[in-house]
Amino acid sequence: MIYSQFQQSPFQNRFSGVKGWMAFAIGLAVITLTLIALPFVLLIGAVSFILLSLFGRIFLKRQLARFRQQQEQGVYGAQQQEADFSQANVERDSQVFTESPFAERRPRVTPHQGRTFEHDPS
Repeated sequence: MIYSQFQQSPFQNRFSGVKGWMAFAIGLAVITLTLIALPFVLLIGAVSFILLSLFGRIFLKRQLARFRQQQEQGVYGAQQQEADFSQANVERDSQVFTESPFAERRPRVTPHQGRTFEHDPS
């Protein structure tokens, strides 16, 4: 019974004649081209990785130097702006808290008090 099922399967229709030879030739050509091209693809990938590593490092060094230079030039101006901004915030906050009717009852930060459950294996 099992033998008869395999005898009637669609896998019995094989390529034969010209179709078979064309399929064989196309498969052989694809395998040959793949094996010939594979070393070149790997070589190009390795060379591009090395070049990207070297020039990427140089590029990042330049960008880091430019960033540090901009940071050093802008530090003194930024410190003055930050001091002015902080002073304005302190003045605004002091006005808000003294004028607010809830200034005395504002919420206080308290540590979290949780419950600890111990493992009881029974």
